[in-house]
Amino acid sequence: MTFRPLPICLVVALLTSVVGTSVSPANAANIWRAKTSGTLVTLRYGPLDERANAPFLLSCLNGVGIAVLSVNMDFPERESGEAITIDFSAGDKTAAIAGETAAEDGTGLIYGEAGDIAVTPLLKVLEEKGPVTMKSGANAVELSDLDREENVAEFDKECSLD
Repeated sequence: MTFRPLPICLVVALLTSVVGTSVSPANAANIWRAKTSGTLVTLRYGPLDERANAPFLLSCLNGVGIAVLSVNMDFPERESGEAITIDFSAGDKTAAIAGETAAEDGTGLIYGEAGDIAVTPLLKVLEEKGPVTMKSGANAVELSDLDREENVAEFDKECSLD
């Protein structure tokens, strides 16, 4: 019997790659990241690729004194410009943020945004241990706590807004 190592190695490599990708949790691709660029400070929970839509993006514009929240959730029944409330909860902390839906240029994807918001109540929720639930109507998204504490602390240090 002739032993053929190349086909066996290919089969093992294929099985290893399939098994490795199938056990990853759905939100494993999302990460927390705080970033400062001049007077703009952002706290983002989303894919590593910053061009991709993030479920959560908090922007602090220190230069003009405004904070803006953008959330990408499933809003299939909504039109652009509708009033929404985005509720955050973790532990015994909650924060409700009033906003509206908007349509993404080019794709028409509906997302939620809130401008000129108070940062402190939201940061208090994000500082809690464990996952944070972000909810608007019947739509809910769980935001992981992996690396959140360090990134929220960095954002809080750099954002001069309350």
